[in-house]
Amino acid sequence: MASSSTAMDLDEPSKEASKTPGLGGKNEVDPVLEVLNDAKRRVYQQCWDEVTHGEGNRQTVFYQTDILDLGIIPDNNIETLLMVTQALLDEKLFKAVHSSEGLGFRVRSEDEAKVFRGLSADQELVYGLIDESEAEGIWHKTIKARLNLHETALTLCLKQLQQKGLVGEMKSVQNPSRKMWIKAHLRPSERATGGSWYTDGELDEVFIQQICDLLYAHIKQKSFYFSSSAYKKSSKGGKKPSLKEASAARDKVLASKGLDKPEIDDERSSRSRKYDAYFPMPADYNGYPNVDELTGFIHNIGITSQLLVSSEIQQLLDIMCFDGKIERVVMGSYEGKEASIGYKATRRTLRDEHELGSVLTEAPCGRCPVFDICDEGGPVNPKELFRFKMKYN
Repeated sequence: MASSSTAMDLDEPSKEASKTPGLGGKNEVDPVLEVLNDAKRRVYQQCWDEVTHGEGNRQTVFYQTDILDLGIIPDNNIETLLMVTQALLDEKLFKAVHSSEGLGFRVRSEDEAKVFRGLSADQELVYGLIDESEAEGIWHKTIKARLNLHETALTLCLKQLQQKGLVGEMKSVQNPSRKMWIKAHLRPSERATGGSWYTDGELDEVFIQQICDLLYAHIKQKSFYFSSSAYKKSSKGGKKPSLKEASAARDKVLASKGLDKPEIDDERSSRSRKYDAYFPMPADYNGYPNVDELTGFIHNIGITSQLLVSSEIQQLLDIMCFDGKIERVVMGSYEGKEASIGYKATRRTLRDEHELGSVLTEAPCGRCPVFDICDEGGPVNPKELFRFKMKYN
């Protein structure tokens, strides 16, 4: 909002100009100019108040009828209106805009007006286009085409504006090869910078993967119940005699072929037992995390100084859904809460990627270490193989 001192400053030059020499060498104030100065000050003040504290914004356009409706112009005189608006244009407090409704005006702050008053004609045109582009920025060639300026003159204007600290170059992820310009004090929009997932105009894949891993770990923790008793029970194994018989027969055949005795994959067995110890939540479970909870979780752990909003976390959740790592769950209303969308980890993600395999390797025989010597009536056969019995009993 323009202060009262600002409004008085607007009137000071005009008061000096309104004084005319009178009799005896004394200066007298021209009453007509005094009325114009007062009208100019009040029109600017009311328009600025509408923009800063009213229903308008910095893009609000005031037409001649809007200014007359303020009730400031004496007798709604058109000539007086034109003189007032022209004075505000000359002082750069108003900016003329053309639209389908006719000629209109946008109001500038006093600080912005001072900047424009200190520019040359070409600099004002160039800076005006950059100012209009706001946080999106504007392409170098677009400025040249719209103003029809020679490249040398345009380059000189931009250099001078840079030296004054008014404009600066920016990078756009949408057009990385283009030379873009933006007002120096403005932060480029997320559309131009790519948002939090881009660093120096390039996609930060490492940062994205870190956030995805944290999200998945939190979702997985709330998606399954891990039974430690089931894990210990399954580690005791099955029927040992049939296993020893099969192992002895296998070792005998492998030894005859000059092959070493394969080591028991304890690590893989442990992962398999751990996989079987994870139990899904019941069908009416409503504790799956939603996007708001996950956003708060990322914020609370403090992994980044950037403030990640829900829409950005939602982008990562959508990617994880497409990858099959998590899935959406509609949680019903309970305890006065409305139904919402939660996320749970898929069971297949509990196994490593190399353990998932294909349709064939999902079958028991697909991963059998003695598949080549397995035959009906041989030392290893499906009828006596305890793993096969455990699978289908």
